Amino acid sequence: MNKAKIYITLAILVSIITIEAQEVLKLDLHQCRTMAIDNSELLKIAGQNIVRASGEKMAARSARLPIVAASGTGLYRNIEFQEELYLPIPGTESYAYLPLDIAIQGGIIAGVTAAQPIYAGGKIMAGNKMATIGEQMAKTNRDLKQDEIIYETDKAYYLYLSVKAKVDLAKEYQKLLGELVTVVDNSYQTGMVNKNELLKVQVKFNEAALQLQQAETGLKLTQMSLNRLIGVDLYTRLEINDSIGNCVFDENKLNNGQVNNRKEMLLMQNQVEMAQQNSKAVRGDYLPIVGVSAGYNHAAVMFKEMDNIDKGGFIAMASIKIPLTTFGERKGKMSVAKADYNIRQLELQQAHEYLLLEMEQARLTYADAFTRVELSFEALEQADENRRISDDNYNLGMETIVNLLEAKTEWQKAYSNKIDAITDFKVKESNLLRVANKLIW
Repeated sequence: MNKAKIYITLAILVSIITIEAQEVLKLDLHQCRTMAIDNSELLKIAGQNIVRASGEKMAARSARLPIVAASGTGLYRNIEFQEELYLPIPGTESYAYLPLDIAIQGGIIAGVTAAQPIYAGGKIMAGNKMATIGEQMAKTNRDLKQDEIIYETDKAYYLYLSVKAKVDLAKEYQKLLGELVTVVDNSYQTGMVNKNELLKVQVKFNEAALQLQQAETGLKLTQMSLNRLIGVDLYTRLEINDSIGNCVFDENKLNNGQVNNRKEMLLMQNQVEMAQQNSKAVRGDYLPIVGVSAGYNHAAVMFKEMDNIDKGGFIAMASIKIPLTTFGERKGKMSVAKADYNIRQLELQQAHEYLLLEMEQARLTYADAFTRVELSFEALEQADENRRISDDNYNLGMETIVNLLEAKTEWQKAYSNKIDAITDFKVKESNLLRVANKLIW
């Protein structure tokens, strides 16, 4: 053995040892869903959008409350004023001479004010409602994303079980053909059949080996796809003690759910409400604004060789702002807001029809999928019986090898179709629960 072959052999052995040393992760459907939800970046973003919406709601509520502010200014500096003033003496035409010499050493001016809006054209109320609607939309969007993640996980989970079942089927099919190869080879060795029959069986056996290899490759790929969704290493080995063979039709699920309760509809309704409140906020920009404020101011001035000034007092004010003309700005912005509201209403109507169609389609495909399952079981039962009869007839010399191989091939196809039918039913069932807001995990 040359060095190249030795290195290749060692690499294969190391790879096998590494794979065998990997920890096996035992999971079921509920655990896969939970892990996928915890791993989803989309859900993490949706969670942060809820935090942001809650902050906006808190900020909007504060607009109803008074704004309290404190201010202060201090000065420390020697400033001297020296002036010669001539002031008129009342009742005479004479003037009095008054020399002025003032030295200011510093001063302080401080105050506290509180401003309370009384009326802002409805903008404060509209802003609060918009913030509340925004928070509801963020939560509904998070729930909608969660349903989508669960549905995608279900599809990956059932596909994994489907391919796993097909691996078992490929092994069983290869085993049957292997047994037939042995029987035909023994017959050939005794001269009972010609070599052509043996070659036909060997060709089918080789095809079965290739199918098994392809199925095992598919199983690795579906396992990697599921691993990606649940947030584990792509090469993590999974052990799922579940079977694709369980299939129960629940007619009550066909009547579950109403279109108006779907999360998509709730989001669209929220958008209509948001547009309505935005119209009120735009209108409020051009209505009178009334507010009051109150405060306390205090001033202290320090003089050199003079009495200091130290006084304070309360102050109260009321203000009103009345827009007189906006030269068409108000009309233009109101038209935009109204058009946006009308668009949202039309989109809501369109979405209602689309979601109703989607729900009816989910119900019909769910029922059709179960019909396909029932037919696949019947077809498999017939193919299994046909295979048994062909085996018996071939052993009695009443069946050709071609017909026998065809019977086994038809049995394998029928079994594979049954697996596909059950997988499709499981996915359709998950989709029906999704559109009906009944996905529970």
